[in-house]
Amino acid sequence: MAKCDLSINLDDKADVLHDGGSTIRGTVRVDVDNDVKCNGLIVESAWRTHGRGNIAKGSTDKVTLFTGHWTAGQHVEYPFELKIADWPPTYHGHYLNIDHYIDARVDIPWSFDPKASVPFLVRAACDNTQAVVPRTTKQINGIAGGCIAALVIAGFAMFVAAFVIGDGGIIPIIFLGAFGLIGASVFLVKSVLPKWVLGQVACDLGMTTVSPGQTIKGQLSFSPRKNLQINGITMKVSANEQCISGSGSNKKTHHHRLFQSTETLEGATTLSANRPLHYDFSYQIPNDAPFSVELRDNKLHWIVEVSIDIPRWPDWRKKIKLQVLPDESASDRVRSQTEPTTEISAAAESETITFAETARHLWAVRDHPVKRSALIDAIVGLSFDMSAHIERRLLYGGRDAPNVYRDGHAVWAHSDDPELPLVLYIPKDLGDEFEQLGRGLWHGRATVIGWDDRNERLQLKVEVLKPSDGR
Repeated sequence: MAKCDLSINLDDKADVLHDGGSTIRGTVRVDVDNDVKCNGLIVESAWRTHGRGNIAKGSTDKVTLFTGHWTAGQHVEYPFELKIADWPPTYHGHYLNIDHYIDARVDIPWSFDPKASVPFLVRAACDNTQAVVPRTTKQINGIAGGCIAALVIAGFAMFVAAFVIGDGGIIPIIFLGAFGLIGASVFLVKSVLPKWVLGQVACDLGMTTVSPGQTIKGQLSFSPRKNLQINGITMKVSANEQCISGSGSNKKTHHHRLFQSTETLEGATTLSANRPLHYDFSYQIPNDAPFSVELRDNKLHWIVEVSIDIPRWPDWRKKIKLQVLPDESASDRVRSQTEPTTEISAAAESETITFAETARHLWAVRDHPVKRSALIDAIVGLSFDMSAHIERRLLYGGRDAPNVYRDGHAVWAHSDDPELPLVLYIPKDLGDEFEQLGRGLWHGRATVIGWDDRNERLQLKVEVLKPSDGR
């Protein structure tokens, strides 16, 4: 029986997207059933895969929050702040899923360790040099051709060895010779025969590392050696999941095509002999394209395949591996979203910033808790002349309303452009005035006092203007 129970509460809601490389905060709660010695309350930020493939995982940051003794009946909480992995981002596909977790564990001697885990969402916020994938692309045809050539050479070497060091037996000579001939036949069909009719074929991409929304461009050129009928020339772009489960004799590879687009470069026709042909092709990667990911036994890869369909003859094909990765704007976006804090601090010193400008800055970072918190810290204590559309009046400010008027009220409202949610704390004497406003437009002056995490609203304390203020 467990001597204590663990639970994890994150500061942010479950649907908040966290930037890779940023920090995540929360609290680990321990409810103690029996007296227990704790060798360590360990909490870590980690990621792992789940789905068809073997599990790949990684740990980014780990801290020990407590070491000592707990007594029965205790209920204790320990806050934490951990770094989030830069890569990979959260991904939910068909065979492959990648999730990030906060894992907590109590190391109890001579007993089962109580554990708790809570997932959170991560989006890519690095550039393509920080994504943990190979930085050089591989041409699949080149790999296949190399393997086949190696097979032919190995078969030939073994064929010769049968004569040199063998006992002259005919069986090993036939067996090894056949092995080499099979390899040679495969190489002949895949690589040599198409070139007999097409000549030398050149096919290249301008770049093999791109980002969602970018356009890939390439060229195909050749000069047929004779008049040649073809069924067509096509260019395919596809995204595929590849997951490996098991090992050894139980190893199995699972494939799933997530996406495929086919462009026709040339329809069915007859090509003239010795006439140079050149085809330019391009394709825009979808804006919501999943990133290329290469983890142990789990991959998501993009392929560009150009093929020439020749009737009653081996087709010519070339496959090029494409890496779809975050671009520099991803990291620039993260940096830029921290800049409003500096802008507001500088503007505040010169008293030139308006509430409308402040609302726009807050709106831009509303889904980024770390940046939003930094921005709130910068504007707390600033007072603004402002307007707000009233939504409803509450009876009390509640426990999430610090430093407000005694016996006052909380009024929910929103700004005009953007519609930033607000909560206005007003003194009791102004209750009737706001009641008469209904859902009208309020004009006045208020001071920023914080952020309501529960309701995701900017907290403002409405100032009571004296008659001498003239406002």
